[in-house]
Amino acid sequence: MDGQRERCLHCGATVTTGRFCTNCGARLGTEPTNPRIWPTPTDTAERVYEPPGPGYAGVSTPPGQPAHVPTPEPAYLAPDHRGPRPGPGPGLWIGVAAAMVVVLVLGGFLLLRSGGGDSDQPAGTTPIVPTTQPTVSESAESPSTSPSPEPTSSSPTVTGPPTNVAGFSQATAPAHNAASVDFAGRPVTYVAPNMVDGRNDTCWRTVGDATGMVLTFRLDQPTKLTRVGLVNGYSKIAYSNGRAFDWYLGNRRVLSADWIFDDGTTVTQQFGTNRAMQQRTIKPVITSVVRVKITSVSPPGKGRAARNDTAISEVLLLGRTTA
Repeated sequence: MDGQRERCLHCGATVTTGRFCTNCGARLGTEPTNPRIWPTPTDTAERVYEPPGPGYAGVSTPPGQPAHVPTPEPAYLAPDHRGPRPGPGPGLWIGVAAAMVVVLVLGGFLLLRSGGGDSDQPAGTTPIVPTTQPTVSESAESPSTSPSPEPTSSSPTVTGPPTNVAGFSQATAPAHNAASVDFAGRPVTYVAPNMVDGRNDTCWRTVGDATGMVLTFRLDQPTKLTRVGLVNGYSKIAYSNGRAFDWYLGNRRVLSADWIFDDGTTVTQQFGTNRAMQQRTIKPVITSVVRVKITSVSPPGKGRAARNDTAISEVLLLGRTTA
């Protein structure tokens, strides 16, 4: 059998050498009990059964009759030999895209219809009312079932906490010193608005004894005042060549003044030697204009800071505006 071509009766493969089939391992020349035609590894289509050659000894055929040829079965097509499966056609993708467009359009329409209003409640629903009880502060602000008392007078209502309203006033004085410069060459003024600028190192100042002079402070609206006061001199210490000049002790200081209000009420205040704000409590009074009449001043000071000028650094008007 060596060197000869022979066909395996078990799988139909052609074998050139050996006693066993190199394809299925069966012994060559032996007849299978259930003959079946199998494709060779290189087959890609159905194989047609070929009858065994003259040397086939496995079939006993009576003389004068044709040899028995087994009926071939359909060839087996291995999974590896199957062709590629057709993919989805363009019609499927067009349908998917159309469906997505419809979903987006419908969703946008519903969103605009439900979110176009100002209310947070969905249409057709009943708003939920919280069942929690109000706090103490809320209960105090809730309307009472008892009738509220009618106002007994037309007096204005006071609003806001007490504050120094002098800074909101327009300050004027009959006279003041001319502007000058300090030891550093910076300009210095002595006008009336310096009394309401919130700084103790600026002042209103006038020449000589200012007794009898009236200073005026016009508020921007009626105010209920409860406290008044002023810094009764020029509360500033200047230095030149290492020497101190105490203008509070060098200038004249206000020793007493009358506070005059719109209704004619007058409050007198005495002042000591104290460069801080000197204030006093007054009976509450509503006024739009406050006048300060200087009733007495100190003599000029002595030493290198002595000046024959009367000065006031700041004014205090504490109260609350009225509506």
